[in-house]
Amino acid sequence: MDTIPSYMRYWGKAKKDPDSEGPDYHLLPYHCLDVAAVAQVWLSASPTLLFQIAKQMNTAPKKAQSIILFYILLHDLGKFDARFQNFREDIRQILQGDDWEVEPDSTYYSHGSCGYQQFCQVFGGNQAMKAVAGHHGFCDMSFDYFEPDADGELIELDIQARQDWIDFCLHFCQLDTIPEVGEISLLAGLCSVSDWIGSSITNFTADPDLPLEQYYQRALPRAEVALKATGMIERILGAGFRFLFPGYEPRGVQGLLDDLPIKPGLTLVEADTGAGKTEFALAYASILIKSGLADGVVFGLPTQATANGLFSRIGKAAAVLFPDALPTLAHGKSKYLLSDMSDESGFLQQSNKRAFLGTVSVATIDQILMGVLSVRHQFVRSFGTRKSVLVLDEIHSFDPYMMGLIEQVLKGQHQAYASVILLSATLPEHTKEKLLSCYKGESSSEEYPLVTHTDLSGNTTEFPLPESLRVSKIRVVKTHVWQSENCLPNSDQIAQIDRWARKGGVVAVVCNTVADAQKLYLNVMAAKPGYPVDLFHARYAFADRERIEKQVLADYGKEAKRTGRLLIATQVIEQSLDLDFDIMISQIAPVEYLMQRMGRLWRHDRLNSDLPPRTNSILEPLFITLVPESELTPETNIKQAKQHYSGSGYVYQNVRWLYRTQQFLQRHPELFFPDCYRSAIRFVHTLNAYHSEPDVLSEIADAFELKGEGSNYTARQISSIQSRPLNDVDPRCALLTRDGEMSVSVVLFNEEGELLHGGDFNDQQDRERSLISLAPKHARGQKCPEYYCHKAIVGKDIYYNELGFVRDDMAKELNIER
Repeated sequence: MDTIPSYMRYWGKAKKDPDSEGPDYHLLPYHCLDVAAVAQVWLSASPTLLFQIAKQMNTAPKKAQSIILFYILLHDLGKFDARFQNFREDIRQILQGDDWEVEPDSTYYSHGSCGYQQFCQVFGGNQAMKAVAGHHGFCDMSFDYFEPDADGELIELDIQARQDWIDFCLHFCQLDTIPEVGEISLLAGLCSVSDWIGSSITNFTADPDLPLEQYYQRALPRAEVALKATGMIERILGAGFRFLFPGYEPRGVQGLLDDLPIKPGLTLVEADTGAGKTEFALAYASILIKSGLADGVVFGLPTQATANGLFSRIGKAAAVLFPDALPTLAHGKSKYLLSDMSDESGFLQQSNKRAFLGTVSVATIDQILMGVLSVRHQFVRSFGTRKSVLVLDEIHSFDPYMMGLIEQVLKGQHQAYASVILLSATLPEHTKEKLLSCYKGESSSEEYPLVTHTDLSGNTTEFPLPESLRVSKIRVVKTHVWQSENCLPNSDQIAQIDRWARKGGVVAVVCNTVADAQKLYLNVMAAKPGYPVDLFHARYAFADRERIEKQVLADYGKEAKRTGRLLIATQVIEQSLDLDFDIMISQIAPVEYLMQRMGRLWRHDRLNSDLPPRTNSILEPLFITLVPESELTPETNIKQAKQHYSGSGYVYQNVRWLYRTQQFLQRHPELFFPDCYRSAIRFVHTLNAYHSEPDVLSEIADAFELKGEGSNYTARQISSIQSRPLNDVDPRCALLTRDGEMSVSVVLFNEEGELLHGGDFNDQQDRERSLISLAPKHARGQKCPEYYCHKAIVGKDIYYNELGFVRDDMAKELNIER
């Protein structure tokens, strides 16, 4: 036994079923070589990934690959330790004899974190080593390291084995000394994923005499097969708009694709709703991928509803680009939408963090933000976005806290020499400048529509739309303002809505709070309308919301029959859902949100197409905004101003935005799209006060801006904190991705003690079908610490019916019985 190298006396993988054929263990050096083989195959198959890493190291690609493989070979250095080896004492004694004793350690031994401590004791701190040592989720530096409680000779063997293994790895990678390369942002993710795949090709080799170079050559083809099976290294077939969408001519900003630089950078697209920004982003991303500047594309959306909507749209295009791959979806409930996928249980679909590793991925923004937060395996998410083109849609819709995290995501993309595409119809100028600054860029053009590209060096080029690409027909929307108490339609206004619907109009009323939507629904239903009335908001159990969302798309979507009906909804219909209304009524909101809602008004041309036609009783798009009956005056105090817009003021907080939006709409009975976007947003979001405004609005706006700056700073600080991370499936992760109080998961039961929508409470999928998310003050029922939720009985603990969840105070006000 003394003739073999010291490191060949350690196991790295052990069989769970000792009765199966072959050796019970896989020697540790062989496992390390398996993982390195996966990494080498991956880097060979992805010149993009190797290019990004080499640029970060400021060295040649061949040298960069050697350095990466060296550190990946050391990822399990901590397994050269008696404590880990004694997890299977029987195997340790086979390899090392039974002369030495190891006392059971009262603390859990983490071979990754302890391996880094062992490395540091000899060689000092090293960011690259820390990255690979944290491959199981994170590298814990919060504990004091001690040698194992074992015989001295065994401890000496461990020390010698670690040194001998490091020496072998240097020789194997043709390096003279341990390289100091600083932080390599892609290394942790590459190592962790390679370890997952490398572990899957374990062939339980226990022969210590097999030359390691020979073993490695045998591992490479196995690694190639396993890596190919994951779907992460698919080759793109073609690129560009015409390749993706044959038979269609580019329109609007899509006509600029041939002019854009083919190099990494940040691309900001400002174009009106319905202008084809998503298709632009997919086409441009495909060009960057085909040019070897990315391996895939990741779309980030504000909500689950918008992510679901895009995921259903993007499948055909994804199949054109990568015919052998499947698009992936990542959000809290995504597993329920993958039932039609042939690879539902495949490598990429096994968890949300793996979904980012595919060639075409769709995710909610919170899943992407976890890539810069203290969450286990956060580096896998960031690895997925940084090797891809990251596309963030509706970028205007995020609050200052989330924007602070988004800035950190963008800076990470920049550091990794990766590309970003940002999409918005309505982006305030100061927000635009913050986003561009993440790539050291700045803007000067006031044109609209506009595409702005900033390269990795901060060089900014702006692409306004030439006259030849502008739409020949200006879209005109009539705007009215309705005054009412609490910004809800009064009886006369409800009667007018009723007349429109009875004449065949497809009408929507958008409320800013669930409570207002529920109140309006009850008021309308009390009159027993002779047409369908639907209610849609976010406070339904998942199973109910999924059903309602599908029905809303069927009844109000592009192909829906145009029969008179009314949808009462919240902001869930504001973004990315392909709905089409004849008339829209909305509670007051900042002008950019109203314009998003207007994007669902006369969305499709029904005169010159085979689509079901509109009613003849409504001849033009009409958008009505609900505002208070009273006016703000110079004497209005802060409390009165904050209450002036009722629940809308609570939701949007900066009352000055609401006041200016009202002023703008009252002065513009017609809006001409797309020309009105820039002027409307500038009027509402100008930081300086207008002389005609009540002074109290400036006080509220200043306080709002100060609070926003604090939230933005807090987000950026939180993203850099090195603390013990949460498990990435822990619902408490929501506390990190969003500002304000954390929502509570409430699982609904019927009076018989069964899940409201059936199934087993201990099964996550069944549990989540009957789950709603509520503010802590509204949560009721018995706490369940095991699953971080409340268990509430419908009819006893909580109000829940066709209205969805109803707050206690509202239920009493409206005499709703449990």
